[in-house]
Amino acid sequence: MDGPRIDREQYVLGDASHHVGLLNCERISERSHIHGWHVHTHYHDGLAQLFYFADGETLGHLDYEEMRITAPALIWMPQLVNHGFDYPEGICGWVVTIPTADLMRISQTMPWIDPWLSRPAHIFGPEHLAGLLPFHSLFEEIEAEHAHWGEDRGVTLEALFRIALVRLHRCLQNALPSRATALVPHQTLVNEFRALVDRDYFLNRSVGDYAAELSVTSTYLTRCVRLATGRTAGAIIHDRLLLEARRLIVFTDLPIAQVAYRLNFSTPSYFTRFFTALAGEKPTVFRNRMRARNRQR
Repeated sequence: MDGPRIDREQYVLGDASHHVGLLNCERISERSHIHGWHVHTHYHDGLAQLFYFADGETLGHLDYEEMRITAPALIWMPQLVNHGFDYPEGICGWVVTIPTADLMRISQTMPWIDPWLSRPAHIFGPEHLAGLLPFHSLFEEIEAEHAHWGEDRGVTLEALFRIALVRLHRCLQNALPSRATALVPHQTLVNEFRALVDRDYFLNRSVGDYAAELSVTSTYLTRCVRLATGRTAGAIIHDRLLLEARRLIVFTDLPIAQVAYRLNFSTPSYFTRFFTALAGEKPTVFRNRMRARNRQR
């Protein structure tokens, strides 16, 4: 049997750097033509997900544990944690995907969610019904706002997602203690590395700089990152920088040269080469394409 694999194309839209907006919201049925109601075990790098199942019974494969999940149900899935689902055909449910960079930023003003943020969680069962039912209308609201494009879209989506985190936190407080899922050492190190990258992505720090702060060698850090994500530590750093570049290009009117300097590139031409190599198109082409797409919404 094939083991869990990292997913970048089938179940989510690309890597974290492709999530230019704050979050992505989809109904599970929207990708049924791809997964046929069966999602193979996989994990995400740089992305966390919140699932809400409104009806039916789903067979979940969560971090090597199999369980039958009876709706209504809420599933929190951090990055690098294996998960897969066998959905009942026609299930009503949603999945919200958010880059861990934004999650870490949000958690700075909600420090009480830190104890569970990097661990998977599941809430379902009749004893949690009162806490779970309000999520249905909340996810409908997130879905509607996600389909809307306007200058207030980002702040509204963040407000709604914060409400979801608060409600999830309250559900977890009311839940009976469940068996904790232990993170293997390399996953813990990679999570710590990503948190540092999210903090310092604009400082042009090297892999060696991050390794020194984490009290490991560059070789060991790179080995752990590759084991967890299939990528190099340097690629993770570049991916975070690319995410910020994409956001500045799309959501501000800064000239490309000013975007380059804001991200501490030595010259605009160096930034353009960096962006083109990773994104596959020049910054100006990317800006024009994204804004044309947004006008069509």
